[in-house]
Amino acid sequence: MQTKRVRLSSDASDIGRLLEISSKQVIQLSSTIKDVSAIAAWTPSQMKQNPANASTKPNTLCFVIGTSAGSISLVYENGMEITLENPGGPAVVRLLAKDSTAPQTEPSQSSTRPIPDIIAGDADGRVTAYVLGQVFSRITLPAPISALSLDLNPNTPSSFLAGDMSGTVASCHTQNTLWKAQMDSLVLLMAPGSSSGQLLDPAVSSTCSVWLPDKHGLLTNYVLAASALGFLQLLSRGTPIHTISLCAPAACMCSGVFIESETQDLSRSKNTQAIIGDEAGQLLVLENFELVPYAQMEFPISQLFALPLRLFVDQEGPDVVVCVTRSDTIYVLHQKKVIATYTADFWPAVDRS
Repeated sequence: MQTKRVRLSSDASDIGRLLEISSKQVIQLSSTIKDVSAIAAWTPSQMKQNPANASTKPNTLCFVIGTSAGSISLVYENGMEITLENPGGPAVVRLLAKDSTAPQTEPSQSSTRPIPDIIAGDADGRVTAYVLGQVFSRITLPAPISALSLDLNPNTPSSFLAGDMSGTVASCHTQNTLWKAQMDSLVLLMAPGSSSGQLLDPAVSSTCSVWLPDKHGLLTNYVLAASALGFLQLLSRGTPIHTISLCAPAACMCSGVFIESETQDLSRSKNTQAIIGDEAGQLLVLENFELVPYAQMEFPISQLFALPLRLFVDQEGPDVVVCVTRSDTIYVLHQKKVIATYTADFWPAVDRS
């Protein structure tokens, strides 16, 4: 993987140097893992807060891999694999990995291979929760699962968000469904390009949990649901309260703090903004219910990740954004500027001539 720093400002150059890749590792999957259909990555929260601990605790990076046959495997950085309990079935199409809510019951093993909680969505609309590698619960939505993300509601710390191809959005706990909503049908009818008799695609392309100020200025937890039709809907406890039209369908979102604001204390703010990547390669930040342009990429955006600035420098500031595009290049941005690019040698090269 090649590393390239581009358009660096004086403030960003130090962060760009810290992001340079000095080595890479290729993990060879066993022959039992075939027809990969979904991938998620996980590392314990304490490692994200203090990366120096990772050097003393091996196998803290875990890849969760789902297949078209319905199987799910955990693959650790040393190549060790664990196959989760699964009778097989429809293809796994979405995966979410998070810190386990249960104590690791095998101390001798948990020290070398921590097992995250896994949320898996399949092509039949089933959402299955795994705890310590075992099936814990299962709920069903009306259509194939198209989005999974964590719910930041402090009243339900183990909850997550799920969306499906029919436009259903749900907040789920590992044991039950907290609420379920349908993308506003009136908005679908008013979507650009729609007409009577035209078949619309109501699929939920992405979900995200974020804290925004309400009319009294108090931070309130909202759920963002992006439609494949090209609009963003905000929900409060399952009730649609606001809709924003987008220039192109949103492909991915994540929450954090991405741009400085006069009204925000960065040392106390957390997940009070959302960054959105769309099919036109545009990055937008949602702040106070308004969209602010962030950056324009060369290719459609497929994944977004937010990393705290304190992982790289000893100071507070907006989060660092990792932007994955439909090309051989991964972009790293900070405060609307590209501070590093990574070119993957395992992806088809893009002709930029």
